Amino acid sequence: MSSLMQRGRTLIASAPAALTVFGIAILPAFMLSVRGAAFLSFSLLLVAAFGWMLSAPAAVMSRLRAMWREHRWLIVAMAAMPTAMLISAQLNPAAPRNVPFAYGRLWLFGLALFALLQLRPKQLESVQWGCVAGALASAVWAYLELRAGRVGMVGAFSNAIPFGNLSLLMALFALMSIGWTEDDGWALIALRLLAGCAGLYASYLSQARGGWIAIPVLLLIAVATLRHVSWKKRLTALLLFFVFLIAVCVSSSVVRTRFDQAMEDIHAYQAGQTNTSVGIRFQLWKAATLMLTRHPLAGVGRGQFGPALKAIHAEGLITQEATAFEHAHNEFLYNGATLGVLGIGALLALYLVPAAYFLRAALCDDRVLRTTGAMGLTLCVGFLLFGLTEVMLIIAQTVVFYSVMVAVFTAHIHRRRQQLGAAPVF
Repeated sequence: MSSLMQRGRTLIASAPAALTVFGIAILPAFMLSVRGAAFLSFSLLLVAAFGWMLSAPAAVMSRLRAMWREHRWLIVAMAAMPTAMLISAQLNPAAPRNVPFAYGRLWLFGLALFALLQLRPKQLESVQWGCVAGALASAVWAYLELRAGRVGMVGAFSNAIPFGNLSLLMALFALMSIGWTEDDGWALIALRLLAGCAGLYASYLSQARGGWIAIPVLLLIAVATLRHVSWKKRLTALLLFFVFLIAVCVSSSVVRTRFDQAMEDIHAYQAGQTNTSVGIRFQLWKAATLMLTRHPLAGVGRGQFGPALKAIHAEGLITQEATAFEHAHNEFLYNGATLGVLGIGALLALYLVPAAYFLRAALCDDRVLRTTGAMGLTLCVGFLLFGLTEVMLIIAQTVVFYSVMVAVFTAHIHRRRQQLGAAPVF
């Protein structure tokens, strides 16, 4: 009987770790394919956090204080966006008073981080296989939907652009995770390489020009962190990849058409034809800038972007066609328009604070730390670049993906430094 009870206690004690590992694995694996996967992942992390607390109640406060002491700026930065929304709502009577649940979860970032900090580095590295699965799945969805011309719904997304951007990130994470280990066989390395190619293929079929533009920058981040490889080999690899990209751009009718169309739209806009794809984006950027200048502190308020667009159209400053869009197709301008300088500041904190943390890790001598730092930096810079042509964080799944991946990479860096006997980055 005592043996059975002991097994039960052991099972209960191991449950938080199992939930945490499962949560970070299913997020990238199923987010592109299954609606609700991101919500389930975050919920599992919260349940695991409370499970860890209940399993060692005497040590909870000391662990929480230690986490706050070492990661307080990161926790505050992640909470900045919902806080900006809350303040803006109080200053804009027409705006909804509540904060959307997707953004409200950023207030709970500390709990997700707490759960992840309890895992060992090897357990945290299970996220790589979720990225591999997600990248492979993205290619399947892209082939079935995008290649057939059905762009209205791709997997769990109603928009091909964020789908393609996230596929690209998962491809890069799958490739970069090779740096986490030196003893994997060629089969597992080949699987990661296949996943990388699959994610790039999905990005290609998505025709997301903003994602394509980000590829060279993100590639530079990855190559720059390969300090165990000679600079000559890194430079050669970089040049070969750029030659490959140029060859794809020259030979692919899809890429040529997309960039030729962009140039034609720009010339048409200059000639006064404003209702092209790029022309409407220029109009949206102009309208968002007007909203920011007229409401600099707190913007027009969340949910008021559409009415504000119609008001600007009534002034004759944009066309009727431009009023049909729900956001500005630029993360910074959209947040500036709806939340004012509060929103822009919150967005900068959301990207730059974790980026600074990851940059320090990417410059470490330890190969594993460099790999994790590069992956985290790729996440932050990728979202920042994607945000120049798309509002990524308007979608609940992408908010969860960004926040959880920041927490995963942060926890991995922290735990790896503990293994090495080094002080935390912050």
